Amino acid sequence: MATTAATTAARTGPVRVVVTGLGVLTPIGTTVEGFWDAAVRGVVGTGPLRRADAADFPARLAGEVAGFDAPRAAGDRSLRLATAAASAAAADAGIPRWTGDPYRAGVCLGTLLGGRAGLEPAVTAFHRGAEPAAAPHGAGRPAPDLVAAVARDLGFLGPGLAVATACASGNSALAHAADTIRAGRADVMIAGGVDELSSGIMMMFASLRSLAPDFLRPFDRARAGLVVSEGAAALVLESYEHARRRGAHIHAELAGWASASDAHHMTAPHPEGSGARRSMLRALERAGISPDRVDHVSAHGTGTPSNDRIEAQALRAVFGPRTPAVTSLKGALGHTQGAASAIEAVACVLALRDGVIPPTANLVDLDPECDVDVVRGAARETPVRVAVNNAFGFGGNTACTVFTRMDSATRTATRTATSTVTSTAGSAR
Repeated sequence: MATTAATTAARTGPVRVVVTGLGVLTPIGTTVEGFWDAAVRGVVGTGPLRRADAADFPARLAGEVAGFDAPRAAGDRSLRLATAAASAAAADAGIPRWTGDPYRAGVCLGTLLGGRAGLEPAVTAFHRGAEPAAAPHGAGRPAPDLVAAVARDLGFLGPGLAVATACASGNSALAHAADTIRAGRADVMIAGGVDELSSGIMMMFASLRSLAPDFLRPFDRARAGLVVSEGAAALVLESYEHARRRGAHIHAELAGWASASDAHHMTAPHPEGSGARRSMLRALERAGISPDRVDHVSAHGTGTPSNDRIEAQALRAVFGPRTPAVTSLKGALGHTQGAASAIEAVACVLALRDGVIPPTANLVDLDPECDVDVVRGAARETPVRVAVNNAFGFGGNTACTVFTRMDSATRTATRTATSTVTSTAGSAR
């Protein structure tokens, strides 16, 4: 009888989950290397909104994915963004089309609105007095269709799930995929996030008075809100043993992941950052890594007055007054909704690879209430062995992932017993 992954884990310890493929489409680049080069240079990809009807909104800025020329199959923009990112990640992993047991390979994607943006033009026209018209074929598909499209394209016919935990959806998808591998239900998972620009999402943030008048300025004293954008990212996750057996190149290890709920307010973060702290601490505990060994934090960093202040407070509670190097890519990208933390996960993996942390674009005057070590002005070259990726969404959804560099020292660290992990703020547990 064949030994299953779950049986092996029971005998040798937890299954290690590694990253073997990356794919990304963003407002600053539609390939992994193009995106990374722009992020490191601090390129800002936001500007006038063109893809959605902005006539009725007070702020008409967004981050749009330009130069996206994937073949237009049946389906809306979210579906095409998702399949393009997943295909790029699969190709990077050396599995452009899965030829193994299709039921041992699965898909998990996070999203805010799925493909519903495809219905909005017809709805808007109707409310402005136009005659009712049928929606275009394939428009407005629900979120599970994104998963089905990726699975069909790549032959990943195992576990499939669409995750919607607001702006934490990308990290939530990565966590579920990693749990699926660790539980022995799959050998390989494609995980990530996707969202497109739409009038509906602009309307939501406008109604909350959350839109910035010009730029998204994470942690800046003059920050005034966010800029909505679109994008997609996918990561191929595998068990370490499976990746080793097939000779895959391993980018990094997904060593820890956790989520927590504030259960405080539908839009405002907990005033003490309770969920944020618990997500970070539990993810580090799962990785077996103490806070003092973290080199880099990819912050949620939305540029809204309350989020940045409370996230900085949570970072100091977890890491102490001397925090790791912090950056927020949202200054460059805008807020890519359910894709945000998936894109930022790709950036964490590349920071581990290259030993460089991108700057926080548009940050000029650091708010004293956000007194953490924010990288600004220019990229910082420094060894990165452990990177933490934060995502905090509406409804109190918080999720954190921890990535480690694949070298001998890190491999030893990820096997450390979680009981040895200590925090600089024990009361934050």
